[in-house]
Amino acid sequence: MSARDDTATLVLDDRDSPPRAEVERWLREHVRGRSAEDALLVGAVVGEPLDNARRYGSPPYVLRPAPLRRPDPLVVRVRNGAERHVGPWRSGAGLLVVDALAAQWGVVSFAESTTAWAKLLFED
Repeated sequence: MSARDDTATLVLDDRDSPPRAEVERWLREHVRGRSAEDALLVGAVVGEPLDNARRYGSPPYVLRPAPLRRPDPLVVRVRNGAERHVGPWRSGAGLLVVDALAAQWGVVSFAESTTAWAKLLFED
């Protein structure tokens, strides 16, 4: 894990990495200046793409929330080593939750990795 003033990165190397609750705790610690409710929102939105990465992708799993400071919107990215996905993405119940909570979200596939991202807006 590495961190700078405005970004933090958590790299999970294998399927035996910390459980989702521990990852959400790490994320809440790195979302500085946000309310407890905002931190819970971030954890809920990140949980689904991270679970999907572990279920369908391959390590390393890279979680990156940025920027961490208010008042900017927060964009969270979860990248994994899955090869390019061809065809439409199916939205299961978890991604429907992400869709309801995030201002925008999407998935980008490259030859060597797949990244799910979500943009979160917060009320001041």
